[in-house]
Amino acid sequence: MRLLDGELILSPSDLTGFSACAHLTHLNSLVAAGKLERPRRNDPLLDVLSRLGGEHEAKLLAELAAGGRTMADIAPITKTRADLEAAATATEDAMREGVDVIYQATFFHDGWVGHADYLTWVETPSPNLGAWSYEVADAKLARSVKAAALVQVCAYSDHVERIQGVPPDHVHVLTGDGETHTYRLASLAAYYRALRSRLAGALAGSDGDTYPEPVDHCRICRWGAQCARQRRADDHLSLVAGMRRDQTRHLVAAGITSRAALAGMEPGTDTLSISAAALERLRAQAALQVKGDGAATPLWELLEPEVPDEEGPEKGFAALPEPSPGDVFLDLESDPYALDGGLEYLFGIVEVVDGAPVYHRFWAHTRAEERLAFEQAIDLITDRLGKDPNAHVYHYAPYERTAISRLMGLHGTRESEVDALLRSEALVDLYQVVRQSMRLSTESYSLKQVERCYFTREATEVMDAGSSIVTYEQWLVDGEQRLLDEIAAYNEEDCLSLVGLQEWLEQRRAEAEDAFGPIPRPAVRDGAPPEELTEHEQYLDDLTDRLRDGIPTEEAARSEEESACWLLGDLLQWHRREAKPGWWLFFHRVRDMVDEDFVDDPDCIGGLTYEGVVGTVKKSEIHRYRFEPQDHKIRRGQYSYDPATEDSAGFVMGVDDAEGTIDLRRGATSQVPHPRSLIPCPPLRDREQRDALIELAEWVAEHGVDAEGEWRAGRDLLLARSPRVFNRREGTTLAGPEETPLEAARRLVPQLASSCLAVQGPPGAGKTFTGAHVILDLIKAGKRVGVTALSHAAISTLLKEIAKVALDRGDTFVGIQRCEELEHCDVDHIERATDNDRVLTALQDGQVKLAAGTAWLWARQDMRHSVDFLFVDEAGQLSLANVLAVSGAAESLVLLGDPQQLAQPSQASHPDGAGASALEHVLGDHQTIPPERGLFLDATYRMHPAITAFISEVVYESRLVSAPDRENQAVGGVSGLEFVAVDHVGNRTSSPEEAKAIAALIGSLLGRTWRDHEKRSAPLELDQIMVVAPYNAQVACLRRHLPDGARIGTVDKFQGQEAPVSIYSMATSTPEDAPRGMSFLYDLHRFNVAVSRARAVSVVVGSPALLKVLCTTAGQVPLANALCRFVEMDTLSEGR
Repeated sequence: MRLLDGELILSPSDLTGFSACAHLTHLNSLVAAGKLERPRRNDPLLDVLSRLGGEHEAKLLAELAAGGRTMADIAPITKTRADLEAAATATEDAMREGVDVIYQATFFHDGWVGHADYLTWVETPSPNLGAWSYEVADAKLARSVKAAALVQVCAYSDHVERIQGVPPDHVHVLTGDGETHTYRLASLAAYYRALRSRLAGALAGSDGDTYPEPVDHCRICRWGAQCARQRRADDHLSLVAGMRRDQTRHLVAAGITSRAALAGMEPGTDTLSISAAALERLRAQAALQVKGDGAATPLWELLEPEVPDEEGPEKGFAALPEPSPGDVFLDLESDPYALDGGLEYLFGIVEVVDGAPVYHRFWAHTRAEERLAFEQAIDLITDRLGKDPNAHVYHYAPYERTAISRLMGLHGTRESEVDALLRSEALVDLYQVVRQSMRLSTESYSLKQVERCYFTREATEVMDAGSSIVTYEQWLVDGEQRLLDEIAAYNEEDCLSLVGLQEWLEQRRAEAEDAFGPIPRPAVRDGAPPEELTEHEQYLDDLTDRLRDGIPTEEAARSEEESACWLLGDLLQWHRREAKPGWWLFFHRVRDMVDEDFVDDPDCIGGLTYEGVVGTVKKSEIHRYRFEPQDHKIRRGQYSYDPATEDSAGFVMGVDDAEGTIDLRRGATSQVPHPRSLIPCPPLRDREQRDALIELAEWVAEHGVDAEGEWRAGRDLLLARSPRVFNRREGTTLAGPEETPLEAARRLVPQLASSCLAVQGPPGAGKTFTGAHVILDLIKAGKRVGVTALSHAAISTLLKEIAKVALDRGDTFVGIQRCEELEHCDVDHIERATDNDRVLTALQDGQVKLAAGTAWLWARQDMRHSVDFLFVDEAGQLSLANVLAVSGAAESLVLLGDPQQLAQPSQASHPDGAGASALEHVLGDHQTIPPERGLFLDATYRMHPAITAFISEVVYESRLVSAPDRENQAVGGVSGLEFVAVDHVGNRTSSPEEAKAIAALIGSLLGRTWRDHEKRSAPLELDQIMVVAPYNAQVACLRRHLPDGARIGTVDKFQGQEAPVSIYSMATSTPEDAPRGMSFLYDLHRFNVAVSRARAVSVVVGSPALLKVLCTTAGQVPLANALCRFVEMDTLSEGR
């Protein structure tokens, strides 16, 4: 940002700075106007980055220009307007000449300047250039792509579009590890445009005053110290330890604007939207901080221990084990920006040997080294705890525990050892001990603040976790050993601080016992697995070694067949990895949580009150319980568990979130106490699936992955190959040039040569309809057909469609479904089987040609070769591991689904590729299935073209169109998208403001003329409006405000349904308020489902602050882009 001849000139770096902090933009604008001096900053890293960046660009330029490609080097001098104009003209001239590579392409237009590292020629026609056009490629030294890099290439692409008359299809980021990362511009550009528009508003003053709120960017900002001084001078509420930004907003709204004002509040004062307990905690914290101002050592107050509950968790000092000689102290250093998904680059451990601390460090700079370092650290810990059964692993804050669990799954290694650590509760989080046992006068409870009570840290160049990341990023650039030495010194000090903290807490514990009485120690739990489990794990390890014998460890060096064998080795432990977090969470809930905790757990129901018996079923009674509105995942047709008994609380017969009731079926003579809370059941037994995968792996280890013989269809899926079809030339598209996808599916499936065909069906594209027709064709041809899916509900939906299509076609069939009574499809000629043997008998005896059940049926050994074709519905939600496990039941597989809608539910981390659903595995890096690899149903029979255009661009690579006549669909003569902005503050999972706005919107829609695609018209009725929300709490809020009979539910509930009008209530006030983070609220799969329910009008109701989301990683940008693009394509707001 600078003034040039009186005009403010902006660059892409101003955009990225604004996205990080609006106050930064304000300060920079004052500098540009000459009203403020920019702080001086001596940063040698900038010089290093400049030098190495130039070298990196030169190397890439040589590679791009190789092979006789023509090149233009603009090399601009940018001191004057004339210089910039000349460089911009030279860039345009080179583009019009069709030069292959344009280096340092310069753009200068309408107050914006930019210098793209490269423009590359592509054979895509453009209106202004002719038979070619250009795409932007930018070089970055970092090994991973950050959001700021994507904003930059979008800005350059904006100029490219202006010149050539059409936007580029793609942008490219060339990272320091030699990789090229390619993105669809359409998945990024709306976020960039929204950011640019907001920047313009901020510079014009329309966004109002800014304040230096603490943000992540502060740690690397040249203005950081100045802003911190201002917050301290203002005695800002952010200085109170544990204060959230939403709480700050509520307090300011209540007239409490400083730390001192909060400290001076009378206990018991009520403030809206902050609970009494949270407010009192913040008040007491502020009061102690004010009291401790100026003290050399922080003040502390011991908290009276909570009365322990036999079923409750160990808290505070009661969670502090007796010190033991073998104790170890663990601290990890991580870089969230390195590689894809971050890197744990240093594992630091201190142990005390003969009274002296000994430091161990394990470095990792690649994903393979991360695995090795993790193994070395876990091996050291396991060895020390093996020698001292009373020893524990001490760490600070939950990160280490979470990282260990994640790395175990990600790398598929040391699973038994980590399981033992977690089972025995050997990991001790000293942060929780501190927070639950005392109050400190520090401004945070970070280790650096707490250690002021007991520890004098040696001076190091690296002083906190943020600066360690910066230092490590600098090392990635210039490779100087001294930088790693500085990080290691800092990490060692952290580990030593943990040693001191344990000793200091023991002293405070003794004081607490003097003040409050005896405090128990945590119970010792055995972490050893059963012997038979250990033997089984050893067999799986040996089998994995057989599969991988002779295969390179480097992924890039493997052949297609070698990659498949390696992946199969990872899949062997998929079920065990997937079950572990479920078991850990189950035991955490039954051991560590109390009844009130379950109200805030998004999976559970807390605060149940018993109402009585409301019905009977055979020899059982149906008991009703009431609960307050809350998010949960307890569903009809499932068993739920009581955390107090650690056993089943009953079968869920019904849940009514509007009334706040749940009905459980329990034995009439049951003496089990009524539950006060309900939690999901622990992971189900999956021996059949595990054994099937072992059988497949044994066959592959013996015969090879690509040999003829058993498991052929499953092995084709594992290889992610195009389906083998009789009389088809390899490499050709599957569908003929004049064939519809339905015609192609009906032709191809019967011709499958023991292979696998994937069919991707976007919303309303007729996936279930297509599957029903193909299945009926096969039954008519005398083939045996199986149906499976993740849930009985999905299976029943497909069975009902088969019955409906059969009635329309005049076909007849009989089938059988293995399920509970509540889960049956309710089709007369589809028998409900109560056991698996009945299904097998019906197939073997020829009584049925159609059988249906989940993976627990089809993975059984006695079901091998029981059908000719197995249809896997919702294959975008069913794991690759489970589909391979059931593949032995059939000669050929047909996958139906869409991985761009709701994703498969998964709790664990898995090695790369092993966590994918079956359809995700087939699609690979594509959003839509390539035409030679499967069938894409490219026409939606549901949505108006205006809605389809949005969904197609954002989700389906612009391949989806509306079927003919859908342009006729309208409500009140209008169709399309609408964003209704509703201002609100501090809402996390429910918004009465949005509910009231939706009530008014529905009132304005009712009675308007609804016209369908055949131009039939009728007044719009209440049940033709679907209201969707991301949270159960908002569903309950909507029910309180909307008319009785309104269709209201979460995204999950309405998948597969449609209505003339859909309304999506986002409920959360700001991105920071989202309780499950950006990845849930902005999730592209959920947004796709929510918007695509509509036939004519799709409305999103939300806080406009949600459009001000800050993206830091490349993966977040497409999520934010979807909402920004929806607002751009809104054509209805102005007319309402």
